Amino acid sequence: MTREKYLSNIDRVLMQTLAKQSPSLADKNAIKFDERLEAEGHVKKIAFDVYKVDNDPYRDLWVLDDIDGVPHLVRASNPESEETVVGDWSATSDYDKKNITLAYKNKPIARFSSDTYGFMPEDVLTFKEALLDKIEVDDGFLKEVFAEQPEGKKSSLVRSFPELGKYI
Repeated sequence: MTREKYLSNIDRVLMQTLAKQSPSLADKNAIKFDERLEAEGHVKKIAFDVYKVDNDPYRDLWVLDDIDGVPHLVRASNPESEETVVGDWSATSDYDKKNITLAYKNKPIARFSSDTYGFMPEDVLTFKEALLDKIEVDDGFLKEVFAEQPEGKKSSLVRSFPELGKYI
């Protein structure tokens, strides 16, 4: 296995692990069900085995299902994201088109929120294309993006991708 393919596999497994451990419902498709969730108001029964989950950014319906003998709420739909790619860089918008994640070789670098940058959901494609165009022509922009990242993340990125060192 080549080093690049090996690192790519490690990144994919790491992202899956982080998503499983993440407290954000945006990263979850199944939640272990406990009746306390309903009693404490974290979930609301809509009908039969169908629930709404508090703080779900996708505002999906969840269905009560049995996974390995344990009750779980399982997301009823599959949220979609849209990715725009230029070379090794990608800009991926979330389901609601309110956030864009900038990634290098599929490793997330920074998040751009519509609240901060003022783009509307219908303008998300234009914003992603402008973001990727800016990266191609302006090294100073990438230096600003990396300057906003935590030190640990920057050093991890440089270890994985030495070519990014010129921006840090």
